[in-house]
Amino acid sequence: MSTDPRSSAEQSNGELRRELAGQRQEILRLRDLLIRKDAELGAVKGRLAELDDRSARVASAAARIEAGLPGLGRLVGTALRMLQRQQR
Repeated sequence: MSTDPRSSAEQSNGELRRELAGQRQEILRLRDLLIRKDAELGAVKGRLAELDDRSARVASAAARIEAGLPGLGRLVGTALRMLQRQQR
C-alpha cells in the first residue's frame, strides 16, 4: 500500500495552515486582551492622580488652618477622619 507523496504533503500543508490560522486567532485575542487591560490601567492611573491631587489639596488646607488656628486644625482633621470612616 503506497501513499502518494503529494497527497501527504498537501495534507501536512493543510494542517500547518490550520494551525497557523489558529495561532493568528490566539494572537489577536491576546492583543485585544492586552489593549483592554492597558486601557483599564490608564483609567486607574487617572483616578489615582485625581485622588492624589484631592488629598494634597485637603492636606494643604488643613495645614493653612493649623497655622492660623492651631486647635481648630486638629479638630477639623479629626472630623475629616470620622467622615472618611463613615464613607467606607
